[in-house]
Amino acid sequence: MKKLKAYLETMSETVSMTKREHTLMLALAVLAGCVLGMLISPRKSLCCGNSNGTQNYYGSWDDEPEGE
Repeated sequence: MKKLKAYLETMSETVSMTKREHTLMLALAVLAGCVLGMLISPRKSLCCGNSNGTQNYYGSWDDEPEGE
């Protein structure tokens, strides 16, 4: 804890950021949040759909399945 307090005391000087640096930091935070959200989301094990058999397996509505 003493090392942390000593380190924080050395950071007492004021540092300014340019608008470009500020924008890049904001973009980095947004992109990092998106990537982190994708990694911890439950979607990778989730299956969306109800499997009620309403898929259209044929090319279009006008095509008739062969054999009928």
